[in-house]
Amino acid sequence: MAKFTTSGTSKLIKKAACVAALAASSFAQAGVLNFESGFTNSPILYAGQNQSTGDYWIETYAYGATLGSDLAGVIVDGSTNELCVSGGCPTNNKSNYYTGLNDGYLYFGLNSGSNFHLSSLQASYVGADGTSFPATAGALLIQGFNAAGVAVGNSQTIFLPGPTGGAFNFANYSLSPLAGYEVNFVRIYGYGCDATGSCSRTNGIGNFALDNIVTVPEPTSMALFGLGLFGLGALRRRRSA
Repeated sequence: MAKFTTSGTSKLIKKAACVAALAASSFAQAGVLNFESGFTNSPILYAGQNQSTGDYWIETYAYGATLGSDLAGVIVDGSTNELCVSGGCPTNNKSNYYTGLNDGYLYFGLNSGSNFHLSSLQASYVGADGTSFPATAGALLIQGFNAAGVAVGNSQTIFLPGPTGGAFNFANYSLSPLAGYEVNFVRIYGYGCDATGSCSRTNGIGNFALDNIVTVPEPTSMALFGLGLFGLGALRRRRSA
């Protein structure tokens, strides 16, 4: 009966391959931009402000505004909604969330500078007290970019419903139309819509709330490492043939 043995080099390759597989699996796990950290002393966000929160950075701008004193957004504690500037913030989220105001922009990316894919997010329109809203109160436009600042693929538009029972609420939205694009950073901005279905963002009504933006990192380095191990194993097999 033949007896098979495994050399030390082969064992090392197998162990390294296992480590690479585990690392790739860990590296590719989804991350969540949830706005829970980094805002204790600065929940008010101004035009051009850059802030780190967890594994992400965010940067905010108000529409057409370039002054650092221009209000662009607020991190709201949903357990109290005390910092809800307009008074019409969503009521079904008790954690921190981002509100984009004054037709503002939100940019975000990973602190590491790595590329990633988009998966999903939670969003709501932000209204104003005493105002009536149509069935579709607003919309979000989401666009990914590469590290050079060039748009990657198509954008996605998400339409946000008006209030239910007098209150706005967060809902979950899939970003599957964008999931196939590898991006370095993302821009999100809002529109306000009227009863005719016409949407605009130049009169201060393109306000929105965001939370739990799910991203999936691009495991490029682990894939290359795995290919290197595969090549090393193939070379060894050829030498042994």
